[in-house]
Amino acid sequence: MGRGAVVVAAAAVAAVATLGGCGNGASTGPGANPSGASAKPPAASTTVRTINVKVRGGKATGDTGRIAVATGTPIVLSVSSDVADEIHVHGYDRKANIPAGATAAVTFVANTPGVFEVELENSKLQLLQLQVG
Repeated sequence: MGRGAVVVAAAAVAAVATLGGCGNGASTGPGANPSGASAKPPAASTTVRTINVKVRGGKATGDTGRIAVATGTPIVLSVSSDVADEIHVHGYDRKANIPAGATAAVTFVANTPGVFEVELENSKLQLLQLQVG
């Protein structure tokens, strides 16, 4: 291979490597990453975990107990309640007011490992424990 061909080949490799970082890991279609390496970020950072809880007569049902999620998981915590209260995710200090007979949601990224209580603050009713790790 001549010197000009080596320079062209090196430039092509550099261009492919540079373009591989564009688009925040989004694929442009089948065969977009011929090396076989995954350009996708880990599922925890892209898959939203929806947690649904229903409160009636002072009892929580639905996604209760200890809910395990991977660190970096986007969370949507949806709570419907028959009483007005405040949803509180301890440790993350995320809150949302919930009117009686309505549904409210708290959204956040579970980026701190540990076990965190989620409760209706005024009623002191524990809805679940979020285990992040």
